[in-house]
Amino acid sequence: MENIMVETKDLVKVYKLYNNPRDRVKEGLGLGRKKYSQDFRALDGITFDVKKGETVGIIGTNGAGKSTLLKIITGVLAATSGELRVDGKIAALLELGAGFNQEYTGLQNIYLNGRMMGYSRSRMDKKIKDIVEFADIGDFINQPVKTYSSGMFARLAFAVSINVEPDILIVDEALSVGDLFFQNKCFQKFNELKDKGVTILFVSHDIASVRQMCSRVLWIEKGRQKCFDECDLVCDMYMDEKRKSMNRGVVVQTRNEERMKAVYEKERHSFPLLKYKSSSLVSDKFRFLSCFITDDRGRITTDMTVECDYSVHIVIEFMEDIDNLIAGFVFENNKGLPLYDINNYINQKQTWKGEKGQVSEIVFSYRLPKIMKGSYVVSAALAQGTQEKHIMLTWLHGVLEVTVYNDGYNSSYIEIPGRISIHQYEKDKIELYEADDNG
Repeated sequence: MENIMVETKDLVKVYKLYNNPRDRVKEGLGLGRKKYSQDFRALDGITFDVKKGETVGIIGTNGAGKSTLLKIITGVLAATSGELRVDGKIAALLELGAGFNQEYTGLQNIYLNGRMMGYSRSRMDKKIKDIVEFADIGDFINQPVKTYSSGMFARLAFAVSINVEPDILIVDEALSVGDLFFQNKCFQKFNELKDKGVTILFVSHDIASVRQMCSRVLWIEKGRQKCFDECDLVCDMYMDEKRKSMNRGVVVQTRNEERMKAVYEKERHSFPLLKYKSSSLVSDKFRFLSCFITDDRGRITTDMTVECDYSVHIVIEFMEDIDNLIAGFVFENNKGLPLYDINNYINQKQTWKGEKGQVSEIVFSYRLPKIMKGSYVVSAALAQGTQEKHIMLTWLHGVLEVTVYNDGYNSSYIEIPGRISIHQYEKDKIELYEADDNG
């Protein structure tokens, strides 16, 4: 297919497991009809594709088969069955520095890796300056890599891989090594590569980074493909599954928490019908009916201006009595980064009780902080217990999409108020000292 850089169809990888080395020899020599091994399917029917210039994420818990899949794509492993097509030169950050010679200097290893990737020395000469500047390890570039710290080793390996202008870049948890500044530089480089049309396969447990980087996501567990779809949908499903797993084994006991006092309304009332993007955490004990925002005049709105007062309303119908409830919402940017959240336990150290046959309207009133202008998403949740120990009952993704207006400079996601002063000193009346780790 045109513009498809990586494509797999029903990819399978089977390993033979033996109880001891002798069984491997017996089966290899064909001694008898007895089968001495057990088949372990590390991958079982993986089908996905990556378009030119696209960044696709691969997620899953440890042992899901992510690294096995990447090794097959890069040619390190052979698939047992299925089809694989790769169109272009690959630079892979799987095991950082796996091709380095420990006795060589950093500079020598740059040329060695370039040769392994099929680049001539003259071509690497043109790239050497960018690689050395990106690694930023100073004079250690001329020292044997066996003297490097793990962070320096990773920086050099990363610098080589992303500065050789590959057609396809594969990144497997490479950003878990290195300080915050280096990680930030890597993300900037990723954006440069994306702008140049480089195709990226990005493997990470950091779902916020996956949301930021990727357009589509492949989710695999225990070698099987759970889902391959749009990034937000798959990440939402994955996070719901993690919340379900966190619920297992949690027992919520009746506590003497202070309860919120409900105001019982006598008049009829109407609410806008709830719409939400996705949720796989559902229950027949209650039902979310509505979620909306009102301004300081009580008007329903999805347009918000910073430093103005608003209320978020969550409306829930209960089919059973449920005590020790925590309701709340999360305000996220379009990349899934949570900017702030509010719930009744965090803010008031109170829980509340949902009563069978009743409808509860929980109202969160606050002043919108000075956040960056743009589009945001609101998700709503209901839990039982305390903030420290609770069962997540439901998490509704994307119940509202809002637009925030800010006439300020919008130079960061959140602007905070502060008082600023200036102090002047004569130069000969100051002294400098080196602070320790504790300041």
